[in-house]
Amino acid sequence: MVNLMSLSLIEKKRRQLIELAQMYGFSAKETIQCSQELDELLNKHLKEAVLFHKEKEDKPCTT
Repeated sequence: MVNLMSLSLIEKKRRQLIELAQMYGFSAKETIQCSQELDELLNKHLKEAVLFHKEKEDKPCTT
């Protein structure tokens, strides 16, 4: 199951990044820091999704 809390955090950080880029520009320190934080959230979410699907595949079928 997709972690809705992490998706919510990702969306919030994405909106913050857009706002910072519009205010300060793409190469501003604040924008870059926010972009890196978004990258971390995305990487964490993807790792969790991969682990979830791997665990799901590794479970033996019980019928």
